[in-house]
Amino acid sequence: MLDRLRRRPAALLLTALLPASLALAACGDGDEQLKGFDAVSISGAVGSTPKLDWKGKLAAGKRQVKVVTEGDGPEIAKGDVVQVDFTMANGYTHKVTYDAYDKYSLSTLVKVGTELVPSSFSDLLAAGIDDEIKAGQKIGTRIAVTMSSEDLIADYLGNAQAAQLIASKDIGNEDGLLFVADLTAVAGPSGTEEKAPAWAPKIVEEDGVPSSFDFKGAPAPSGKLEVAAIILGDGPKVKSGQNILASYLGQLPKEKTPFDESYADGRALAAVVGGADASVVKGWSKGLVGLPVGSRVLLQIPPSLGYGKEAQKDQAGKVTIPANSTLYFIVDILDVADPEPAPEPAEPASPTDAATGTPSGTPSTEPSEGASE
Repeated sequence: MLDRLRRRPAALLLTALLPASLALAACGDGDEQLKGFDAVSISGAVGSTPKLDWKGKLAAGKRQVKVVTEGDGPEIAKGDVVQVDFTMANGYTHKVTYDAYDKYSLSTLVKVGTELVPSSFSDLLAAGIDDEIKAGQKIGTRIAVTMSSEDLIADYLGNAQAAQLIASKDIGNEDGLLFVADLTAVAGPSGTEEKAPAWAPKIVEEDGVPSSFDFKGAPAPSGKLEVAAIILGDGPKVKSGQNILASYLGQLPKEKTPFDESYADGRALAAVVGGADASVVKGWSKGLVGLPVGSRVLLQIPPSLGYGKEAQKDQAGKVTIPANSTLYFIVDILDVADPEPAPEPAEPASPTDAATGTPSGTPSTEPSEGASE
């Protein structure tokens, strides 16, 4: 996950943000340059990777926006949190840099009328188009945006990690970029409502989303992991080791306010659940693996599956979760993705050539087999 990024003045240039070793060349001489949507036509169904028919190189010019498909779903309003799937392509190389529809990518959440503060690579990219997702649009709408790479990056980067991520995706300083974004849903659970269990505290809502737990009348913690899907989703089931996208709220018993939550500002957590690479407490992994996307889940997590004897502190050093605390969570499972494949291990160095006595690693004047031409 990226460090939380903040807007920088628009006057900052990408060349000032990228290290010289990472800055990529702009479009080459002699290539036909076309402005905006003159460079590409877009087809395909909403909810799937768009088909792009390139007519030439996309010039890194002024931003252009158009509605490719008008949706027929609910109209979105200011403050709604919209689940967005998008594809980004480099208009110079014509390569797709990011595609939320592949099995390794998650959706992005955008709160309508609110600046997106990126906390992941997909957020960083989506921050370039969040202003184009507006009240009055309908779910099922597909929009397209062309812009320069400078337009995407200059407002957001004061962060070397993010600069390196952008450069690693083969995005040059003066490339034209194409975004195709689908407004797929208003973020939230979707499925069959189930009865809340007796152990669960009451959920308090504000503006239709969870804001806290009310523990009045709830029994004391059982000391065991308790899991209940109060909305059972109708999507694919979460497998151990997968990434999930989740809205969540966490609170301690008898406390009146959460120690953490994502609903108010439209954030989501991208996390690995289950397996050796899990990035959440064990109670999340044990409770969420096997449940389908679209579920709203209540968790009661004992200390042994939470933070145990380790107290948790905020950035100011204040204890927010004392040692040996039972944790209560609401979790909405919004999306799931497979982990990226591990890179292939490097081939071992060849042993010393017995005939020549040349040690391995000694530069050769002959190209190796399979070397790029």
